[in-house]
Amino acid sequence: MYQPSKRLEHDDQSGFEFSKELLGSDCTAAINFDRLQKHPQLGYVIIEYLLCEERQTVTPYTSHPNRYWHKNASKFLALWQAKLDFNATLYLVNYAKKGTRAENEVLLIEVLDIDENGIVEENRTRYTRDRFAEWFRKLNRECLSEKSELIKNIYRHKSIKDIGRITLKNGKYKGETIESIYFKDVDYLKWLEEQAYPYAKAVSCFLEKISSTLPPHY
Repeated sequence: MYQPSKRLEHDDQSGFEFSKELLGSDCTAAINFDRLQKHPQLGYVIIEYLLCEERQTVTPYTSHPNRYWHKNASKFLALWQAKLDFNATLYLVNYAKKGTRAENEVLLIEVLDIDENGIVEENRTRYTRDRFAEWFRKLNRECLSEKSELIKNIYRHKSIKDIGRITLKNGKYKGETIESIYFKDVDYLKWLEEQAYPYAKAVSCFLEKISSTLPPHY
C-alpha cells in the first residue's frame, strides 16, 4: 500500500522568492509547472492552471489561451517544448476561485498541437468543480508510486557495471560488491532481492540485467 509523505497543504513561495532575489531585474529563463507527475500509461503529465479572475468578462468555459496569446505566448510555447521533451501529456485547466460567480466552471484543455500563433489542436472537456475533482483525484491516484518502485526505477537507468560496484552495507556480505557476490553466491542475491533491505532493489535490477544478457538456453 502506498504511503504518501504528506498531504498537499499550501504553496511554498520561498523558492520563487529566492530566485526572484537572485535574478534581480534579469528576465527568467525558467518555467514553473503547476504540476508534473508520471502516469503508468500516459507517461509524464504536465498540468498548468489558468485562473479566470472575477473582474474578467470571460469565465473558465469561455476563456482560452488563444484569446491572450499575444500577451503570454512565451509561456505556452515553453510548456509545449517541455511537453515534447518529456513526451508528456499537456493539460491546461481554466478555473475560478472558490466563492466567485464562476466557481463551478472548470475547463480542461488537452493540448494536442501548437504553432507560433496559438493552439491549433486540442480536446476540451467542461466540468463542474465536483466532477473535475473526481477526474483529478482519479488521475492523482493512478500516478502514485510506492517508494520501492521509485527506488527500482533509479537502478533500471544504471548499467550492470555501475550496479555491480555497489557495496552492501549490512548482512552476510557486508563490505562486498554486488558483482563479487554474484560470482560466488548468486543464491544469496536471489534471496536478498525479495527482502526489504537496503540495495535489495539494486540487486533485483542487477539480476534482471544479467539475465537479459544470457543466451536463452542458459
